Amino acid sequence: MPRERKGSIVRRKGKLYARVRFTDENGKQRDLWRAAEDQKHARHLIRQLLKEIENSTSKQLDALNMTFAELADYFIKNYIHAAVYIGDRKVSGVRSLVTARCVIKPLIAHFGSRKLRSITFGDIRNYKQERLKTPTRHGNQRSIACVNKELGMLRRMLRVAVREQWLTRNPFAEGESLISLADETRRERILSREEEIRLLAAIDAEPMREHLRGILLIALDCALRRGEIFTLRWSDVDLDRRTITVRAFNSKTARARTVAMTTRVYEDLQRRWKESSQDLDALIFGVRVTIKTAWTKALKAARISDFHLHDCRHTAITRMIRAGLPPAEVMRVSGHTTMAAFYRYVNTDTDSVFRAAAALDALNLESLTTLPEETQTTTASELIN
Repeated sequence: MPRERKGSIVRRKGKLYARVRFTDENGKQRDLWRAAEDQKHARHLIRQLLKEIENSTSKQLDALNMTFAELADYFIKNYIHAAVYIGDRKVSGVRSLVTARCVIKPLIAHFGSRKLRSITFGDIRNYKQERLKTPTRHGNQRSIACVNKELGMLRRMLRVAVREQWLTRNPFAEGESLISLADETRRERILSREEEIRLLAAIDAEPMREHLRGILLIALDCALRRGEIFTLRWSDVDLDRRTITVRAFNSKTARARTVAMTTRVYEDLQRRWKESSQDLDALIFGVRVTIKTAWTKALKAARISDFHLHDCRHTAITRMIRAGLPPAEVMRVSGHTTMAAFYRYVNTDTDSVFRAAAALDALNLESLTTLPEETQTTTASELIN
């Protein structure tokens, strides 16, 4: 029969400690120590240690002194590496190493020296509040979306700690949700037809911007994301069927999809193919990093302000909805997998509000025709007044 664990109070170099010595399930002898303020506090700490030993595995006991920085090192080594694909499917890693490391950096700066088990829900809530108050490097207000990305990364890291048995419970589960997408400021900027004409004219006026025309047309008519456009190769284009295939490993959702070309997209791609080396593996637009400089100059020449390339996707989806396409069909084109994410890209305008009122007026009048004549007169009078 194993000996009962009792623990002891030890004084070392003038300091008081609570100590519990035990043998774990692997037969390894261990000592757990805690600094105490006095005898009473030491006895309380012994009871806590005994409880931890009773309810913890060897891994959990090993993690008692683990810091957040050590968790971050493990997480970066095993999860933040270049994406690995099998076929078209991403099986591990991340697409953007720079972005992922930038998101982790403030987490390490804030929690790095903290013991992993000491991080509470309140600590995370305080981190969120502090980050929202911290301006960006350009002196601007830090966005809720930016802080949400950091909190999402922190939640994932703590989930890994739970899986590895370094934590018994994720602190995020101890209170209300700290990540709210509804609180994020949604961009509602769409390109008007007049602005589109000016922008295309500004692109055509400068031969060095020629590649922007094709990128803009595909963004406006096919609702492709920036990364999906930049990574398009000629092997993804079927000029006979007039379709473009977005490969799974180039898509944000890691799902392949095929979209149809509009006439102007088809004519642009057909011209580019004839003028190209006709290498199926070549990038269509030759862009590997960014078009920021050329894009900014084109917008300035077209006298268009506060418009991002990604706003073309908002514009495309909004135009499809206005054209009367059902949301489910638009989602097949845009590549959205949930209605919640899809509706973040659907912009309504004043005309939509009046169309809704007109539809209700028509419904109300139609319902009146089914009522008795004397009731119709009374009800119509009430509606007018």
